[in-house]
Amino acid sequence: MIKKHCHFKKHFTLLEIVISIVLIGIFASVIGINLNEALYKHSYENNIKKMDNYIEFCKKMAFSNQADIYMHLTQGEKNIEIEIGTSSDMGFFKNIKKTKDIFNNMSFEFNNEKLDNLEIIFTSNGEILTNGELKFMDIKKKFKDPIERKI
Repeated sequence: MIKKHCHFKKHFTLLEIVISIVLIGIFASVIGINLNEALYKHSYENNIKKMDNYIEFCKKMAFSNQADIYMHLTQGEKNIEIEIGTSSDMGFFKNIKKTKDIFNNMSFEFNNEKLDNLEIIFTSNGEILTNGELKFMDIKKKFKDPIERKI
């Protein structure tokens, strides 16, 4: 007589599967919320660093090339657009377009006044013709304190 060994595997029940999926969903949503906050914070801080770099770049370009540099800030509903060049309509060199960049989820105030447009002129002797305090703010209000820069 031949003996058959039957091994039955115990399978997962529907209840165990549902509980596992719910726990994974809760865990993923908690991580997702923290990840979104971290990504937004990184993006905002990166925009501030880029703006600081543009300001320093304009100061150095004006001094080294002995030419006035124009930085034009335009404020939209949800972003700031920046254009940089050697005049109001030209880039750093002849026949080159102006340098442009967009900073999302940011707004600015100049001397505690909200403006749609601001032109900052960096002169060749190291002066800045548009003097004042430039504040950058987070549109989504996740960061309460504005970032202030003296110009």
